[in-house]
Amino acid sequence: MADVLLLLILIPALTALLIMALSPKAEGMIRAIGLLGSLVPTAFAIAAYAAFHHGATALQYPFSVRWLAVANAFNMLTLHIQFAFGVDGISMPLVVLVGIVSTLSFLRSFTVTERVKSHYVWMLFLTMGLYGVFAASDLFTFFFFLESTLVSSYFLISIWGGERRHYAATKFLIYRGVASVVLLAGLIGLAYSFAAQAQTASASVVLPNAPNFLTLSIPQLIAEVQLIQLPAAAQNVLFLVFLLAVLIEEAFVPFHTWLPDTHENSDTGTNMMIGGALMKIGLYVLLRFGAELLPLGLQHYATLLAVLGVISILYGALVAIASRDWRRLIAFSSISHMGLVLLAIGSMQAIGIQGAVFMLVSSGLLTALLFFTVGAQADRTRTFTIGDLGGLSKSLPVISGVMLVAALGSVGLPGMSGFISEFSLFVGGFTTFPALSAVGTLGMILAALYLLYAMQRTTFGPVQTLVTEMPDASAVEYVPMVVLVFLVVLIGVYPDVLGNVVHGTAQAIAARIGG
Repeated sequence: MADVLLLLILIPALTALLIMALSPKAEGMIRAIGLLGSLVPTAFAIAAYAAFHHGATALQYPFSVRWLAVANAFNMLTLHIQFAFGVDGISMPLVVLVGIVSTLSFLRSFTVTERVKSHYVWMLFLTMGLYGVFAASDLFTFFFFLESTLVSSYFLISIWGGERRHYAATKFLIYRGVASVVLLAGLIGLAYSFAAQAQTASASVVLPNAPNFLTLSIPQLIAEVQLIQLPAAAQNVLFLVFLLAVLIEEAFVPFHTWLPDTHENSDTGTNMMIGGALMKIGLYVLLRFGAELLPLGLQHYATLLAVLGVISILYGALVAIASRDWRRLIAFSSISHMGLVLLAIGSMQAIGIQGAVFMLVSSGLLTALLFFTVGAQADRTRTFTIGDLGGLSKSLPVISGVMLVAALGSVGLPGMSGFISEFSLFVGGFTTFPALSAVGTLGMILAALYLLYAMQRTTFGPVQTLVTEMPDASAVEYVPMVVLVFLVVLIGVYPDVLGNVVHGTAQAIAARIGG
């Protein structure tokens, strides 16, 4: 399985090229090929997850190919640019998350009737980019695929979104474009800072990358972290750069306004991809480049992370209460839940880091499920406005029931993935920041308030919609709902299905930080 990660990248890309060669009129064939192009790499990702070596902390399934050499890039050093892939306990679950969410989003895209060919092409390129981001083991590779997700998401929003889709797509592009520029500055600074420090330390320390200390390889940078230490001042500056990029990328307060506009003006399949997978990139960056490579920087800004996390938890929850559109409510709920992850990373504890990965996966599954069920009811009622809904459990018992499961999972009901995620997060949080964590628990109380109240308004009481006779879930719609509910319950009942993979890497990162 050495090349399995390469296949995850190539299959969606080649499938997109194949669809581009088909006639736009062959919609049935386009849908079938598109679904297959998503399903096959998902099967490979699950197989890689099943074969993952739990005890190892090094990147597994490595693959690399050299692309370009730049002579005298820094202090007479040659920069070798390559496409390189590998996964560990942090990235492996997110790779599988991409596979599951993308395949189910392609099933949802069966409802798309406008420019079907182009829709599937951009969905496949977005899938390719998401795989590449989480599987990358090289700074250049990571940034290359990050930019591909930006372009493909922009077109999906601007072409198949709602009435204000062009505004939302432009806002999305500006915010995440700025985040990418800031992130690029951080990645360049990281590579060159390590190169300078390695040259200085090489006289007394044997380094794995000698004599060419300029590297973009993440495994080599991790190896250098264990042998040399960047000066605290340099780590603090670089960590702050990454943190700024993450705050924008992840739509944390005060850079949050683009996310609700994006979700409100995107089609359901795109919302599943953005909310379920794309919105996990920012915090993955903080784990991969901040916590793992800049431990002194994390120590220095740990309290700031916790404070920003609690602010996002409470602000997201309070605005969600006031939201009148289901899509905006889900957007602010996501901001609130990602604030929990920021608090957990700031705790610098192994269980907090493990809980952060649990929450990224759990939130991805539950957000995708919420968007799917909300989109399914909107197909029938022709509205996302909570005040215009009511009594849906009478005519849509299955869809309403699954929507309730998604809401309860997001609230943190025991036996579901949200509970074990929040439990792990708060154990880490209370260890380091007991007062801030106590304040953060208010967000969970507010989550129960806004989600269950919205559910009550939507599914119970008198029927408010103009459409009263509506068909319940179709056979195609059953598949995403059953798969996502099964995974949410599986992680909640048997958390080791995820914990066994995450634990070793979380322990290793916490040990470097000193947590």
